[in-house]
Amino acid sequence: MRNDSFATFRKVLWLIVAAVALVFVVQAADLWALQALSLNGKPPAEQAIDSSPSEIGAFLSTDGSGSSTYLPVVEEAAGKPSASADVSGVPNFALVGDGGDLGQKARAVVAKFMPVVFGTRTGDVVYVNLAEMASRFGAELRWQAGTAQALLVTEDSVIRLIPGSKQAEVNLTPLQLSAVPAEINGKLMMPVRALGQVLGAEPKWSERRRILSIEKDDKVLNIVARQDIFQLEVSRSQRRLQVHVLGEPVKSYGMCVGRGNNTPVGHFHIQCRAVWPPWTTYEGRYIPGGSGRNPLGARWLGTSARGRERGWAIGMHGTNQPSSIGKRISGGCMRMYNKNAIELFNNIPIGTPVWIHEEPIALHGGV
Repeated sequence: MRNDSFATFRKVLWLIVAAVALVFVVQAADLWALQALSLNGKPPAEQAIDSSPSEIGAFLSTDGSGSSTYLPVVEEAAGKPSASADVSGVPNFALVGDGGDLGQKARAVVAKFMPVVFGTRTGDVVYVNLAEMASRFGAELRWQAGTAQALLVTEDSVIRLIPGSKQAEVNLTPLQLSAVPAEINGKLMMPVRALGQVLGAEPKWSERRRILSIEKDDKVLNIVARQDIFQLEVSRSQRRLQVHVLGEPVKSYGMCVGRGNNTPVGHFHIQCRAVWPPWTTYEGRYIPGGSGRNPLGARWLGTSARGRERGWAIGMHGTNQPSSIGKRISGGCMRMYNKNAIELFNNIPIGTPVWIHEEPIALHGGV
């Protein structure tokens, strides 16, 4: 009888040891995955936007799609794509997958402004791929990666450009550019306003749409920085997030915001992104991403805002407390249902503007 009891005890003990070991393995794998997915190997809190023109390559991918600079996670977004508009001619600019319902609605808005060339913004400067712009205007770019100068040949001019310098020539006449062309990932990236200088076509800026337009030889081309496609507006009083695309409201999401004034008001921007982000408690205890005890949920979109009480970074994120959505009880962050946080994450790039205020707003496309 004693032998049977001892054998049973030994089996139970081994099961407990195996379960504890499995927990440690899962947590270790989770930490490894988060480190592998972090931009430039940095933790989410350090993945901030850099406004230096010399660092514009941080926002560009080698294929020009803009997706490889963000976390390469393939995941289905919530909701079904809207079939209200034909977007077959609009490139997919979602960061993950097809962008789901939000991505489809965004592409429907962009379709109204085609032809569109997507660029990237660093501070106040929007850069575009000069080879693509040349082909759109019937010009020819003579340049190879690594060469000291480039020639842009149009119907009426020969333009000499020097990557990394403001010095240029138009038909042998010296010209001082407003911003510096740069070679990034084997492509010659041109500041839009500098391009307007050499083409003799001043770009027009729409503050509401956040679109630059260049018109030359009866051709009009719209240029949109990827960071300007979306605009995020949060109403603390309504506990809602309204997503705008090129100035048009397309979809809103319910949120939980900070109690009192913990969620600050003002104009901010998205400065980091993370998948299943880890969390450190107020007492300093580390909670890995994906844990049922982690309040940050499935996705994190960190903003440049800081909370009033503790000065910690304020983000839009999923939650392990879905019943809190629609309330004003958080420490300052803006909680969302996990499925909505995933959809937002799949589309919103670093640099996207965020406006947080108290007043009610007209909501469109609510979920």
